[in-house]
Amino acid sequence: MIYSPFAFSLVRPRTRVDRCTTDHPLMKILLVHPSDFVEAGPWRETEWNLIVDLGWSGRYSYLQQSQRLGCRVLSIYDLLDHEEHRTQLRDLLSVGLDQLVDSESIDWWEAFSSSVDQELGQLMLLSVLAQQVPESAEIRATRPHFATRALSILLKREISSFFSDPTAGLGSRASHLTEKVARLRPSEVIEIIFDKWDTDYRFRRLLGRRPPVLTKPAVLLPSAYVNVSRAQLAYAQMLPHRQFLLVVTRRSGRRLKVPANVEVRSLAAYSPRVSASTEGERIRLLEMWQKLQNDRFAPNRVLGLAIKLNLFDIFAGFLKSGLRIRDAWREVITREPITAVLSGDENNAFTRLPITLAKSRKLRTVFCGHGALDMSLSIRTPGSDVYLASGDMTRDYLVEWCGLSPHRVIVGAPHKPYSLPSSSNEHRRDWIVLFSAPHELSSARTQTLYSELLPELCSLARQTDRKVIVKLHPFESRRMRNAMIEKALGTEERELVEMREGPMTPDVLERAWFTVTVESSVAVESTMNGVPCFLCGWFDGSWYDYGKQFAKYSAGYSLDSPLQVRQIPDLLPQLKITDATRQALQSPISPEHLESVLSGA
Repeated sequence: MIYSPFAFSLVRPRTRVDRCTTDHPLMKILLVHPSDFVEAGPWRETEWNLIVDLGWSGRYSYLQQSQRLGCRVLSIYDLLDHEEHRTQLRDLLSVGLDQLVDSESIDWWEAFSSSVDQELGQLMLLSVLAQQVPESAEIRATRPHFATRALSILLKREISSFFSDPTAGLGSRASHLTEKVARLRPSEVIEIIFDKWDTDYRFRRLLGRRPPVLTKPAVLLPSAYVNVSRAQLAYAQMLPHRQFLLVVTRRSGRRLKVPANVEVRSLAAYSPRVSASTEGERIRLLEMWQKLQNDRFAPNRVLGLAIKLNLFDIFAGFLKSGLRIRDAWREVITREPITAVLSGDENNAFTRLPITLAKSRKLRTVFCGHGALDMSLSIRTPGSDVYLASGDMTRDYLVEWCGLSPHRVIVGAPHKPYSLPSSSNEHRRDWIVLFSAPHELSSARTQTLYSELLPELCSLARQTDRKVIVKLHPFESRRMRNAMIEKALGTEERELVEMREGPMTPDVLERAWFTVTVESSVAVESTMNGVPCFLCGWFDGSWYDYGKQFAKYSAGYSLDSPLQVRQIPDLLPQLKITDATRQALQSPISPEHLESVLSGA
């Protein structure tokens, strides 16, 4: 089933006449690059019959643009409904399973596919689009893009562009790189350099001594990021008598205060020299990889297209580094007295490796998510024995949406105190908090969201004598977000807005009248602290359906357009956050139960 807010079929019945039908002698289609805007550029002077956004601006924006331009404007992400997107992507990724299995039972296609699943999902959507484009249609793009190259191959014709690729020249690439580096802290730049040019720890392994062997049996905590480490440590501190070993693949995974029963080490310290057996295995797997591409991928419409676009050219380098990292994890598990693995991220290729290594040695493997929900479990083979769900909402998502067996899911969140509102501090709830996010990572236009949402929030703030707080995500640049806010607001409105960055501080939710986000898990944290959260449903284009799940369990109220912000004062008295609501979101596990889960009892 093909879905779109505008009933997608490009070739409508000829009895209907409008600017978007094939009744015209020549149908004109515009493809809009995620860096461009539908109504800003030389393409604005042309009369189009259909405009397909290769990025995302939200359904409210497309509706407004369609009315203004007199032709349909839609996003490529609306070509399939969410259930079909999930099912087709899962089926696509399964084509390569069980063909690249090494001596440790690791499936290297499954490990690698997490690096390219977004691009494969986009090719899947482009395949749908190509089947709907009339042969006589004229197609132009605002500028070159991965999607336009793919569509050119599918349609067997060139697609011209208004602008050239902004990163094609050496000077442009250098400027683009400089802009990216400017967003980062020096420590982050160093970490990225190591991740890119020392992926397999060939250099970092020489920087420190190998740590002594643990004297007590330990539960392994593999981590690459702070958020993952934080989730794992929350469970570890519940069992002070148990020894835990936090092994991080990157420096950012260890930037936390750890309990006394947790030892923190770097995976680089366990990295061995390259062995002849590993090198021989690499050569064998590359031969199998070539056969897999020829026999299974090439005949497949989407995977064959990926080969033509050189999407898989990075596999050889990935495998080389991956085998070295596998050997380092194998050193951890065989050298240290590991009894179980508590993982917080199965979608990360390199922190998933110890799960497989542990299972092949019949060690207990348990998964605890580092966010409220995790869509990756819906398209990948579950790796762990047991999955800890923080509450009924997460369990429902894992079983009904991701398809996990109910017997593998156990409800049990770590103990976490929440600050519930009291009548004594109601007068201090003078903030309207917008939790921003790096929407550009999914080709969405944060500028569009700001321009639609912030004026409405500022209007409400002015009416109620409040302030708008824009809480930035760690991946967001203050300088870039400030420029977007300046563009979205007038001088008087700008005075009502304050940006906050860095870790979440207690005052954010203590002073919040209500919070706003698109689909972030802060909706759960806000609700648990007794603060109503509103979801920007019109801007949520993700097939993950996090927002729908939050709304289903009253962890947020979905708004259909930015104009509904005006109704929030009337909606707030109707939104009751009860103990039952909190229980469905967070059901703490007892230390005894957690012990039995980790031991397999």
